[in-house]
Amino acid sequence: MIKRKLISTLLILLALPLTATSVQAAKVPGAKNLTPVTRSVNHASPSSPIIFSHRGSPYNNPDHSFSGYNRAIKDGTQYIEQDVWLSKDGKLFVSHDDNLKKSTGHNVTISTSNSSKIKKVKLNNGEKIHQLKDVFNRYDKKVHYIIEAKKNAGDNTDTEKALVKEVKKYKMTKNIIMQDASLPGIKSFHKSLKKVPTLWLLDSASERQYREQIENAPRYIDFISLKLDQWTPKLVKIAHKNGFKTNGWVLNTYNDNYTALNTLKLDSVFTNDTKETAKLISHWK
Repeated sequence: MIKRKLISTLLILLALPLTATSVQAAKVPGAKNLTPVTRSVNHASPSSPIIFSHRGSPYNNPDHSFSGYNRAIKDGTQYIEQDVWLSKDGKLFVSHDDNLKKSTGHNVTISTSNSSKIKKVKLNNGEKIHQLKDVFNRYDKKVHYIIEAKKNAGDNTDTEKALVKEVKKYKMTKNIIMQDASLPGIKSFHKSLKKVPTLWLLDSASERQYREQIENAPRYIDFISLKLDQWTPKLVKIAHKNGFKTNGWVLNTYNDNYTALNTLKLDSVFTNDTKETAKLISHWK
């Protein structure tokens, strides 16, 4: 009778859905045949584009959740993306938005809140708002990271300086690409970590303005990144002529993939569907 009860209990436990705790306790996946960052950046090309998994796997998982990162890694990515915000007490939290209302239902703003308050809110799947150190501790060097320093308009370079410290502390200098929409932010980061590749996110109103930005960009920048519908074949040519790799965001549909990889022939992409983009790249080679 006791044996039968134990079996029944086990079957019930196996049938239960995964909780945030079980997700965090599950075996941590690692990217297969992980290519060194410097090599993948140097070899990035239209025939061998880099896939950056945008916020993890946002179709079926909360943005920047362990469950989403796990899915992206299993789907073949070598780079998971983090958007980091600096809290009021100087901690780097991973979230696309400064305000957490959309992702958690709670009206909490990272940049104006202490970490003790931020830790009380949860993502829709029950996971906490992860700090960058949580992501580093979980995945370590089993995958690479592309990290964006996020901040509100007019902010200083405190986020980039905090990112430099975190990257050094966890010895991740060989496992990351840094991205930023702020040129002063990129310059500040590069001054401290010259060997870490950088990606500049551009946002202008016309092709002429984009051209001027590209032509005047510091040559230590590795990637010029534009929203997919802002790229033109002419701008791709200008970027390559000036020694930059190209990046487009964000791929959602088959047509997006075709435009980025076959029409524009970009060197790297941010995708919301890692598995589909990887499959199409392999198919079109």
